[in-house]
This record gives sequence, structure tokens and C-alpha cells, in this order.
Amino acid sequence: MVKSPRPEWKMKPRESKDLVFCHNDLSTHNVIVDPVTLKVKAVIDWEYAGFYPEEFEGMYFRRPGPSVALDGEDDDEDRLLDTMHKNEEYIV
Repeated sequence: MVKSPRPEWKMKPRESKDLVFCHNDLSTHNVIVDPVTLKVKAVIDWEYAGFYPEEFEGMYFRRPGPSVALDGEDDDEDRLLDTMHKNEEYIV
């Protein structure tokens, strides 16, 4: 995982209502499952959650480990950064 050198990211204002609620860190290590019933008991770590373009959530939760790409997995970091840049408000 790479941390952005910038202190914060600000989304440009939107006229449409195309935002969805995203966890933004949904992966297996943030889901608590009952070991007997295999039912989800809780989803934790909501500090990055909010309303964002649906591409932000991505399919990271399908990875068997953390939400970052491990050796041999498709590294979609550039795709996420591209989505962020397209939705960023630039302050001049």
C-alpha cells in the first residue's frame, strides 16, 4: 500500500446524485465472521467510509487478504488513482 504524499484529497462538487456509500477498506480482515455459523457478525474499521463514486469501493473485498495487491495479483492501484484524479477538485 502506498500512502499519498498529499495531506488530503478533496472531491470536486457534483451536480448529480451518483455517489454511493463506500466502506473504502472492505476486505477479509475487516469482517468478523462467526466460526460456527459462518455468518457475518460485524464489519469494522469505518474510518474511510463515506459517499464516493462507486468505483472507489472496487472489488478489493474479493481478495483473500488485505485490500492491496499481493505478489501475483492484479495491482489496481493505478486504476484507483486514476479514479481519484478524475474526481478531484483542483485548488489553484
